[in-house]
Parts: sequence; C-alpha cells; structure tokens
Amino acid sequence: MIPKILFIDNDKNILDSFRATMHGLRKEWKSYFASTGQEALDKLGKAEFDIVISDTKMPDMDGSELLRKVAEIQPDTIRITLSGHSDMQSLLKSAKHTHQFLSKPCNTEVLIGTIRKMMELRPVLTDHKVREIITGLDTLPVLPDLYIEITNELNKPEPNLQKLGELVKKDPGISTTLLKVVNSSFFGFYNSVSSPARATILLGTDVLKGLILGVHFIQKLDKDTLGPYSIEKLWEHCLQTGYLAKEICAFMDKDEQTVTNCFVGGLLHDIGKFVFITEMNKKYQKVLEHVREFGGPVIDVEKKILGVSHAEVGAYLLGLWGFNEEIVEMVYYHHSLDNCGEIFTPTHAIHAADTLQHELIPHSKGYIFSELNTDKMALANLLDHVNDWRAVCNNLLETNKDEE
Repeated sequence: MIPKILFIDNDKNILDSFRATMHGLRKEWKSYFASTGQEALDKLGKAEFDIVISDTKMPDMDGSELLRKVAEIQPDTIRITLSGHSDMQSLLKSAKHTHQFLSKPCNTEVLIGTIRKMMELRPVLTDHKVREIITGLDTLPVLPDLYIEITNELNKPEPNLQKLGELVKKDPGISTTLLKVVNSSFFGFYNSVSSPARATILLGTDVLKGLILGVHFIQKLDKDTLGPYSIEKLWEHCLQTGYLAKEICAFMDKDEQTVTNCFVGGLLHDIGKFVFITEMNKKYQKVLEHVREFGGPVIDVEKKILGVSHAEVGAYLLGLWGFNEEIVEMVYYHHSLDNCGEIFTPTHAIHAADTLQHELIPHSKGYIFSELNTDKMALANLLDHVNDWRAVCNNLLETNKDEE
C-alpha cells in the first residue's frame, strides 16, 4: 500500500509549494494537505497516515495541541514539526509529541530526503512486533528539551559558542558527563578541557546528541524499581563500547566521520534497553529474572518474552529521531551482523566492541552475553584481526583505569 503523508500549514504559499513539490513524487507516496488544525483532525479521522508534517503555529489550534491529538488518534504515526529558529518556545512545547524537527523555511531536498529516509526505514519502523511494543507504551519516548535547544543552536549558520555553553550547563548531569568524556584518555585530547562549550565543539554534534539521550534516560529512572539491575553499569558499558568501537574503526584506517559514527553507534547500541527499563519496567524485569534463573543471551530472552529485541526498538527510535542511517543500521544489526558482507563495516566494530567490553570487564554473574559472531567475521576475513582488536581495547581500558 502506498504511504500517506499529511502536510499542515496555515500559510497558503507554503502549502502550495508543498503541493507542487509532492506532485512529482506521487508515485512514491500520496500527499494530503490541511490549512488548519481542525481540517487536519478531520482528515485523520477518515484515513490512517504514515507521516504528519506540521507547522508549530495554527490559527485555530496551538501546534503542540494539534500534535498531541494526532498522537492520541494515530499513535504510531510519525510526527515531524516545522519550526523557525526564532520560534523556540513553540518548538519546545511541541517536543513532547514530536519525533523529528525540521527548520523553517525547509529546504526541499532536506524535506524529501527526510521523508525518503523514513520510508527506507519502513522494515524497522513498521515491523508488527516492534510497533506493537512501541505503541503499547503510555507515551512514545521523545527527545528531551535540552537536545532540541542545543540542536537548534548547532543548526544555525553561525552557532553561538557562549550560548551552547550556557545550554549545556543547564543540566549538571550532561555537563559533567560531557567533560568526563572529552577529558578521558579514550579521546586523546592533549589539553584539559574545562568549558562545556569547548567540549561540545571538540566532540561534535552527533556525540553530544548521543550523550544527551543516554543521560536523559538515566535521569528518568526510578532506581528503586530496578532491583539488582545496575543502570550505571549499563551506561558504563555503553560508553566503553563507544570508545572501543571508535578505536577498532580507527585501527582499520577508516575516515574521521566513520570513526565518530562508530563511537555514537556504540554509545547508543543498547538504547533500546533504556527504553524497556524506563517505559515497561515490570515486563523487562521478567526478562532479567528469566536470564538470572535459566541463563541465555539477553537478546534471545527479550525476543522470547517480549517478541522484540532492544536492538530493534533502539533502531526504531533512532530512526524516528533523525539519526543517520549508518548509526541506525549499527544499532539494528549489532548482534546479528545481517547487514555485513565480505568487507569490514562499522557494524563489525560495534559488534566486536560490545563483545570485547563484556569479555574484558565482566559485569553481572549469571548473565550469558552474546559471543562474537565468528561466521560473519570470517566472511569478511576479520578473524585474524580480533586478537589485535582485543589487545588495543584492553590497553585502552587499562590506561583509562590507571587515570581514574
């Protein structure tokens, strides 16, 4: 069935521009248009939409209120907000009900690219089991306000360094984590960094966004409900997996952007576990209890009890939130390596870093973590590299331990 997209904007010129642009793409998806919130709701009452793209300001209804109603009527619809840089208050009000933001005026190529990206991710985004889990949550996880504010500033033609620093400092958890990461031996900067703004510039946008998401989920947790499960150890594992994946990727002589993507992919590879723990804690406790009593890799028990894995849920959300496809693929395939062929890929790095971190720094007794997928590693002629990776990772972890 051809996807349906609903565009909502009270500006006739913008809506006409959407119509003209989408007419040439009618073979890819069917486009509908509304100039008011009520008109949009009427259309939503008559048909199911895959994506809703809305301005933040409506003459008859606040943009955030409209998106809240969209979420109630069709909770599994992807919701994208169009907003100007100066409209921060409206943007933040919409954040609770939005999966992704686009700047207004929106470049046509960016808009079409975003829509196509959502469509390319349909195998993940529309998987029945994943959708059932995600839409069964009381609230679909959305991006934290600080993430929106910082991304908005970073997307400006000339980001204000002082403003970035002030934004990061608003959250002690974020600023502390940011400075800890940038000053660790894992990143290898020669001079100590004490400014959150400077740390932001050094680490880059994608790394900052990944750190914000991780800290955001930790701050949401009621630690009294976790039992013996340590969220701090999970976060430590994610951070170290990011560091090790980055090191493995650099060892394989990949370019700087790919190396950075490997860190972010490693950092977020278990983001689905954070979602399970924060949004469906009681059900996930059954997974953990089963693992303690009967053993078996966590990912297999997740599939058995919940029907989906943390890898699938994590990739689903990162796709909705607009992370690039390479990072989404790393998260989705970091256990199976099903997207890997006969050459080294960043997903190999995430998989190896994940298993080596568990091997080199054991966490909980009784857990059986996934082992290295030797068949897929052999297919890419990488088995001879594993001992080198292990030595590099062990050296990095030992160096960092000595500095603590």
